[in-house]
Amino acid sequence: MTESQAPYSNIFPRGHEIPERLDEQHIITTKTFGFLVHPNIPLTSPDLKIADIGAGTGAWLLDVANSLPSTCQLTGFDVSSSAFPPSQTLPPNVAFKIQDMLLPFPPSEIRTYDIVAVRFVSVATTRIEWARAIKNLITLLRPGGWLQWIDSCNFALYNSVPGTSRAACQEMYDGLEPFRSKNDVAIGMMMREPKNVRREDVFRGIGLVDVHEDVFSTDRLQDPELQLRDKGTRNVIACFMGCLESLVEVEGSGWSKERIERVKEEAMREVDKGVYHTLDQVCIIGRKA
Repeated sequence: MTESQAPYSNIFPRGHEIPERLDEQHIITTKTFGFLVHPNIPLTSPDLKIADIGAGTGAWLLDVANSLPSTCQLTGFDVSSSAFPPSQTLPPNVAFKIQDMLLPFPPSEIRTYDIVAVRFVSVATTRIEWARAIKNLITLLRPGGWLQWIDSCNFALYNSVPGTSRAACQEMYDGLEPFRSKNDVAIGMMMREPKNVRREDVFRGIGLVDVHEDVFSTDRLQDPELQLRDKGTRNVIACFMGCLESLVEVEGSGWSKERIERVKEEAMREVDKGVYHTLDQVCIIGRKA
């Protein structure tokens, strides 16, 4: 990592994640895709072993556990245990452990998993770091095991009611330019993708086979009763404001606590009047030969 990248390297520490926001993100993403595990990945074995990277509150892992036989083993990994559910509430076949996805896993975990799932951990990650993470994670897989990676990109901002302002939401988004301009960003919530960034080539280059990528827009959700568009927009604003807060201490950024609070309040008022965000949700899978 270069010195110019350093101020933006840890923009959203996992230890500061809000459990409610993580759970809401899980619901929105699952409804956008329509699946927890990609349909191309077989779930027929009664002895599946599944790892969830960036597990957070464990919402995804627990939902998967509820859909599989109790003979399957599921483990959630995260760099912080702050959002883990209480151990006494977990079923016997579910566990959580602290682990950085870029560091070697314990020998007892190597080549033992049928599925390794990753979600929303590559915000502002360079292609080199992304590839490094994939190389580390596939050490967990048995031969024939699958890696499933879910992330977001291609933020967009829309009006649903004529005449409403988007100024504060746009100011917030424009303030994220330091993250979008980071060298060789492979995928991330703050960037627009003007061309095919060829994630599939990264998977294949590392040796995975049967690689496939799906991309769905959150705008495909049409459910007025659940209000997922509104909830998803507020979720994104909370995430973006958290990123901007990391710029307060960066010299010359132009961001202060007072400005952040003003933009947040004005952006939420714009959402109240019908402004909304969309993201593309990306799911890419590959199998270890």
